[in-house]
Amino acid sequence: MNNTTFGGYFPLELPAFGSHYYPGARAYRSARSALYHLLITLKPSRLWLPQLICQSVIDAVRKSGVDIAWYQLDEDYFPRLSQQFESDDCLLYVDYLGHCRAQKSRLLTTFPPEKIIIDHSQAFFEHMPSALANLYSPRKFFGIPDGGLLHTLLDMPVPDTQDRGSLSHVTHLLLQHEYDTRAGYDAFQQAESALEDVAACRMSALTEKILRSVDYLRIKQTRERNYHLLRQRLDEINAFRFTDAAVSGPFCYPFFFPARKLHQALISRGVFVATYWREVLERVAPASVEANYVNYMVPLPCDQRYSEDDIEQLIKIVRSVVMEQRIED
Repeated sequence: MNNTTFGGYFPLELPAFGSHYYPGARAYRSARSALYHLLITLKPSRLWLPQLICQSVIDAVRKSGVDIAWYQLDEDYFPRLSQQFESDDCLLYVDYLGHCRAQKSRLLTTFPPEKIIIDHSQAFFEHMPSALANLYSPRKFFGIPDGGLLHTLLDMPVPDTQDRGSLSHVTHLLLQHEYDTRAGYDAFQQAESALEDVAACRMSALTEKILRSVDYLRIKQTRERNYHLLRQRLDEINAFRFTDAAVSGPFCYPFFFPARKLHQALISRGVFVATYWREVLERVAPASVEANYVNYMVPLPCDQRYSEDDIEQLIKIVRSVVMEQRIED
C-alpha cells in the first residue's frame, strides 16, 4: 500500500530536472555535517587544516575528536606543512574562490590522493574524483535553505536522522523574493546560525527537491559570462594573480586591492561583499598570506542573478570606489 493522498492544497511548483548536480554524492544537512560524518567514519589520527579556514570547519573537526595540525599557505595558496605528513594523517584543502585547480592537481601528486579532502564550498562546479572526498555547500551558489554534499571513495553508513528544520530556514529566501536582499538579511543570519549543529544528518526533503529543480547548466554559463565581463574591465586594477585555466561556474570575481580595505565603501554603494573568516586574524601574522586574504580580498558577485547590464553597473561602482581610495591615499 502506498502513501499517496488525494485532493487538498497544491504544493510549491518545483519542476524536477532530474537528480542534483552530483548524483553519486551523499546529501547532508550541511557541509560541516558531512565532514563530521566523514571523520568519525574514517578516524584519521590527525587532520591537517589550513589556517585560512572558516570556524564551522574547525568546530566539525573538534567535535569529531580528530586532532588538528595546522598549515600555512605560500604565495600561491599551496600548503606549507611544519611537520612530516604521517601515514595515518589526512589533509583538508580549500579551493579558495574556485581558483585553485592547479594547486589541487599538485596536491594530489605531492600527497596520497586517498588522504586528501577537498573543500569545494567556494567551487561547486569543480570535482577531483581521485581525492578521498569532495565537500560541497550548494547554498553558497543556489537559493536553498541548507544542505551539503559529500562525494567520497569511502564506504559510509547512511545517517540515522534526516533534517526537518528547513521550514524554519527559508524565511530569508521568501523575503528576498517579496522585497529585496536587505529585507531578508536578519533572517539569513538566523538561518546560518541554526546550522551550527554538526551532527551527521541527512538533507531535508525540501532542500533535496529544490536542488533537483535547479537549472545547473544555465547558472554555470551565466556565472562564467559575468565573470569574463568583470575580468575584461577590472583585471588592470586588480592585484589578484589569476590562473590561466578556465574557471567552472565561478563563485565570484576575486578583486584583490592590498592598498586599502574596500568592503565598507562598496557596501555603502549597495554592493554587499563579504569579508570571509575574520577570526583567522587571531591566529596568523599581520602581513601573512592569510591576513591579506581576509583584509583585502573582495569577492565581487558574478552569479546568476545578474544580467550583463547589471555587471556593467557593478564595474562602474568598483572603478569609482577604487579611484576614490587612490585619491585619499
